[in-house]
Amino acid sequence: MKLSTNLRGALFSFLYFMLFISIAFISQDVFAIIIFTIGFVLAINLIAKGLNRLKIPIKIATIVSLIGSLFFLYLLLVLLVPTVIKEISNFVVFLNDFFQNGSWKVLLKNQPENIVNNIENFMNSLQPKLIEMLSNFIELIPSYGQKAFTFLFFLTIGSIYLSFYFEEFKVRLQYLYPRSLRNSAKIFYEESFSQIEHYVVATLFAAAFVGISAFLAMSFLGIKYQLLLSFWAAVTNFIPVIGVVLEFIPMIIVGVSSGLSTMLIFILIMIIIHGIAFIIFISIMKDYGRINPVITVFSLLILGSILSLTGALIAVPTAMIIKVFWNIYIKPELERS
Repeated sequence: MKLSTNLRGALFSFLYFMLFISIAFISQDVFAIIIFTIGFVLAINLIAKGLNRLKIPIKIATIVSLIGSLFFLYLLLVLLVPTVIKEISNFVVFLNDFFQNGSWKVLLKNQPENIVNNIENFMNSLQPKLIEMLSNFIELIPSYGQKAFTFLFFLTIGSIYLSFYFEEFKVRLQYLYPRSLRNSAKIFYEESFSQIEHYVVATLFAAAFVGISAFLAMSFLGIKYQLLLSFWAAVTNFIPVIGVVLEFIPMIIVGVSSGLSTMLIFILIMIIIHGIAFIIFISIMKDYGRINPVITVFSLLILGSILSLTGALIAVPTAMIIKVFWNIYIKPELERS
């Protein structure tokens, strides 16, 4: 049975995608470097296009965008990372005191005794696991130094090289297909990269807004560990669906220690901040990447379980690729008379 053009194109695209994912099974570190480099370059490329609309030549716009992005990245690492690591150590001590003093019991006033006892048993079982996890992370920080240096080195080199050849790289991808399939392959990659570009930039802006706003809100309310928790808030915004839940757990724990009223005000402020961040995200995305939530959740579950954190980060881009794949190759085939 001879396959149609659409099905042959789908087969080639699927095989290349699986080959790309297979890198993670060879080395997750290498796969993570590739993913972050592509994401970084996509952001640089979109910023350069924006500068190009201001009549700045594209090469100069790319150089300005590249230098500015790398400078901001390293400045952020130099200013934030040492302080955040120091705050993690203090946060472990705080958590231990929080559980031992039973500060969370203020939230259970006037509740039935059996509910209080069940939650107390849960909190008592959670304490050693949480403290152990954070303590192990602190002990592993020195060993991450070499990995971090390697990661940043290849991220920088890859970003510099790929930024100037990114458009050519996208065009060359179609030549991995037979001549008869190249037109559809070109459309497939152009649409996929366009959607992912907007997603990366939208997520970066939304995460930055949430992190900065959370820091200002905690500083105003006098909540401790502002830098650590605002950094955590920004990072978790890159994880779809469960990211917000992961963000709020430590914030609520610290908020309780500042008083019930302060915690409630802070939660309300954070809900408003996330609402504004969502508006920022939608305004940048516009009509790009409208993904069915079911596909996103399944993508998160599958990739997260296979590739852990890196899989969670690429869940939405993967869902976008699946949608484009469906529209370019599968849907036209199903609608043939």
